[in-house]
Order: sequence, then structure tokens, then C-alpha cells
Amino acid sequence: MRSKREEAFRYTFGRPLPAFFKITKIDDDLVTTAEGNAEIIDISPSGLKIHSQLTIPDTDQKTIEISIRFTLNDEELNYHGIIVWKDRLNHYGIDLLTDEEEQQNLIEQLKIYSKNELKKGKVDKSM
Repeated sequence: MRSKREEAFRYTFGRPLPAFFKITKIDDDLVTTAEGNAEIIDISPSGLKIHSQLTIPDTDQKTIEISIRFTLNDEELNYHGIIVWKDRLNHYGIDLLTDEEEQQNLIEQLKIYSKNELKKGKVDKSM
């Protein structure tokens, strides 16, 4: 199991963020699957950790590329990535295939999300 926990910026959601994914490529073969439900546990500009009730087999023996979409701050984001690890609880580590512009946009969206969550926390404490 490979991890990039040494990254400088990784945001962990207090409550996992709903997402949808589909497999788009297995090794060099393009495929089309139905969307499956997932939850994003944490995210960085270059990767994310998801959980799904669905089991994706052979993640160690094959290169599996996915498309993942989710909404953050009322903006729908869609990324492609490669599954790099899986654990027995159906958590998956995804390396995102993002360019610099996409990474900067994701960082900005996460900063806005984080500030909004802090504000919600302050409002909840005063109620």
C-alpha cells in the first residue's frame, strides 16, 4: 500500500464528501461503467482517499483509471485518476491526473470550503 502522507497540503473532511466515480480504463483498454457512489475521506491537489461500498477487484495487478466527480462550494468538479492502493475496508487511494491549473483550483476550493466549515462551527457553538 502506497501513501503520500508527506504532502504539505491534505484536507480531511469531518464528514466524508459524497462523490460519484466510474472506471474509464483498465490497463490500456477504454471501458465504460455505470457510476458508483463513493465518499471522499481526504484530498490533496494530487490525490484523494475514497471509500465505496463497491469492490474494485485486481487493483494491484491492473492499472485502473477512474473518473470522479463531486460538488464543493456549489461547484461540480470532475477529475481523472489512477487507483494506487486498496485496503480491506474498500478504501482506495487515487493519484489524480491533474495539471497545475486544476491543482490550484482545487486548493482554492478547499480553502473556501474550510473557511465555510469554520464559520459553521462558530455559529453552531453560539446557538
